[in-house]
Amino acid sequence: MIKFFRKIRQKLVVENRFNKYLLYAIGEIILVVIGILIALQINNWNEDRKNRITEADYYCRILDDFTLNEKLINKNYELTTNKINLTKELIKDLNTIPNDRSTILNKFVVTLRQDVFVPSTITFKDITSSGQLKLLKDIKLKNRLIEHSTFLNNTMNLLEENRNEIVKRYTDYDLITELGYQDVDYMKKELGDELISFLPNIDWVNNPKHPYFIQFQDNLVFILGMQIRQKQHFYRLKQEIQEPIKLLKSKNCK
Repeated sequence: MIKFFRKIRQKLVVENRFNKYLLYAIGEIILVVIGILIALQINNWNEDRKNRITEADYYCRILDDFTLNEKLINKNYELTTNKINLTKELIKDLNTIPNDRSTILNKFVVTLRQDVFVPSTITFKDITSSGQLKLLKDIKLKNRLIEHSTFLNNTMNLLEENRNEIVKRYTDYDLITELGYQDVDYMKKELGDELISFLPNIDWVNNPKHPYFIQFQDNLVFILGMQIRQKQHFYRLKQEIQEPIKLLKSKNCK
C-alpha cells in the first residue's frame, strides 16, 4: 500500500502536475489523520471497556467485604447482648449472699473478654490508596461507600475507647491478690496450691460494706454501661450498612 502511494507521488512529480500533487498530499495527510483518530478511538474504547470490567469487579469485591462485615456485626451484636446479660446476672450473684469468691471472679473474667471487631476493608482501601476510586462511575454509590467508610472508622474508634475503659476498670484495684485474682481458673492452675497458699484469702464477696465489694459492684455497673454502648454502636452499624449493600447488589454481582 505504501509503495502504491509512493508511485502515485513520483508519477505526479515527474509529470510536473503540482496542483494535483498538492491535492493528493493534502488528501494523504487527511487519511493519515483519520487513521490516527480511528486508532485513538479504538484504543479509548478498549481502555473504557477494561475500566468498566475493573469497575464491575470492584463492586463485587466490595460487596463480598460488606457481606462478611454484616455477619461480623451481627455476631458481635449477639456476643455483646450475651455479655450484658452475664454482667446483670453477676450483679445479682454478687448480692446473693453467701457466695464464693472464685465463682464470682471466674464469671467476672468471662464478662470482660473482649472480642475485637475487625471488619474487612481490603478492597475499598486498595481502591483509595491506588487512586482507582475514579473508576467508580456510580456517583451515588461511590459517595455512599465513602460515607460508610468514615462511619465505620468512627465506630471502630468508639469501640476501642470502650474496650480501653473496661480494661482500666478490670485492673482498678490497689492489690490484685487481695481482690483474689489468683482464684481465676487459669491462674489457679498455673500457680498451684502451694503458691496460692502464700496469697491473701479475703472473703470480701460476702461483706457488702467491704471496699472491694463496693468497688467491684461499681465497676460492674460501669462495665455494663460500656457494654450497652457497644451494643448501640453495633446496632447503628447494622442499620448503616444496609443501604450500601442494597446499592452494591443492584450491580448484579455473581
